[in-house]
Amino acid sequence: MTRATILLLVLALIAPPLAAAAIDAAADDNHGTPIHWCGTGRGQFNPNSSYESNLRHLAATLPAMVNESSSSSSSSSNSTFVSVLAGERPDMIASSAFCNSSSGSGCAACVARAFRYARWLCGYSRHAVVDLHACRVSYRVALDVFVVNEHTSSWWTKVLIHDFPMMVAFQVIGVAWVLFLFLMEWRDGKSRRAQANRLP
Repeated sequence: MTRATILLLVLALIAPPLAAAAIDAAADDNHGTPIHWCGTGRGQFNPNSSYESNLRHLAATLPAMVNESSSSSSSSSNSTFVSVLAGERPDMIASSAFCNSSSGSGCAACVARAFRYARWLCGYSRHAVVDLHACRVSYRVALDVFVVNEHTSSWWTKVLIHDFPMMVAFQVIGVAWVLFLFLMEWRDGKSRRAQANRLP
């Protein structure tokens, strides 16, 4: 058996238990464990600054906006997306919230919880993303951000917010496999050339 076949068999044996563990974690209290990312390139903000004041304002208003958006939505979509700006430059914050199910108060509670996690996990970072599986919250400095507005189609909103992490993950896996296959072929070609040089 080749090494690639052995590797595929090992992955086939390991993947189902890992997927089951991920599903169990997501099923915990309908939110799951938080996945988070804190932007280090944006710097930190000072305590009691206008940036922190804008964050407190967003933490109070974003769940209500999500609740209003999900209750006023008459579409058949099972997701809710809200994007909002708060404050004045240079401390303007662009924030967005996304819920997988438009359950009204359940979505708003999830967004409020995700925002609390963002503040707790990322401290004074100017950029944070927290995903609780049922909802996702992000905020960042609005100097260089693309804010989805009412002119953006709902299809692009769903692709940008919901599928982007999965697309990146598949691209990384694909590049890793191509590199692995290239290295295996290079090594096999090198050994074949060495064997050909030894022949009389």
